[in-house]
Amino acid sequence: MDTSVVYADLNLARTQGLSQASHSSLHTDACQCPHWRQLVLELSCAWLILLVLSLTGLSVSVGFLAQKPPTEKCSVAAQENRTEPKGGSAMLKCPRDWHSYREKCLFISQTSGPWSEGLTDCSVKEATLLFIEDEEELKFIRDFLKSKEHQFFIGLHYVSAEKMWKWINGSTLNPDLLQVTGKAKEDSCAVISKTEVFSDTCSADNRWICQKKLKHV
Repeated sequence: MDTSVVYADLNLARTQGLSQASHSSLHTDACQCPHWRQLVLELSCAWLILLVLSLTGLSVSVGFLAQKPPTEKCSVAAQENRTEPKGGSAMLKCPRDWHSYREKCLFISQTSGPWSEGLTDCSVKEATLLFIEDEEELKFIRDFLKSKEHQFFIGLHYVSAEKMWKWINGSTLNPDLLQVTGKAKEDSCAVISKTEVFSDTCSADNRWICQKKLKHV
């Protein structure tokens, strides 16, 4: 009698133990399952974020590369403009009926009058009476006038108060450049021919030579 009771108690105890263990295992599994799902969800979200960022970066790179060639072309064009010599002969031209020399345009008048009229005519043409800068230019002017029988006023006149010849820009005549023959007096202006530069009255009837700088066209 006692033996059967003990056996029943042990069997009951083991059955309860198995039931509790089974219940505990189910509870643990129930708790663990959502944890893994959450981890997988987080990893999936992280992967999606990285994918979106990668696609965004790729789009920006493609857009930049697509815009880069025009920019490079503009840069090359700008560089060519900077390196192109200013004042090149292809870009500079004298007006009609004017003759080019170095960076000057020269105009030989076909009418005559006093020196003051020559000043006015040159000014209307946005120019001045001729200013000879060196011996090479002087030789060019004389060679140019070889076929002409006239004499021409230039931008040189005598200032009696200072007793010297001056160009119309205010600079003093360099005697090593040229010598003005003839008398120098109050109303004296320089005239050039194919052979010499000489003094004549400013009111005399002569033609004239205008000059102005070459301009971009």
